[in-house]
Amino acid sequence: MKWKYLYHGWLIELIPLSQGYVFKCWMLDEQIGISNYHVYPQICDAIRAAKTRAQLESTSLSLTRFLDTSYENHYLSSQEHLALVSSISNFTISASKPKI
Repeated sequence: MKWKYLYHGWLIELIPLSQGYVFKCWMLDEQIGISNYHVYPQICDAIRAAKTRAQLESTSLSLTRFLDTSYENHYLSSQEHLALVSSISNFTISASKPKI
């Protein structure tokens, strides 16, 4: 049985497997889903990881939108914009890896 609940604008889905639980976080339109596909032995570990991932993705999206607007309004050069967006993306990827 899958568990679903809302958290800060994300639908978190917990999927039980024989080895534990995986999570999938969906934006409310359920068109964009994210997961690290790591199997967590306890449901509380999967919930914690899902909440962290949802917060991380929300922050990343907000910062990227802010940088896009700043670039469009000529507050950032294209090089600055690209460097900052790339840095956010790299951090998000790195921070999303499960801590084993």
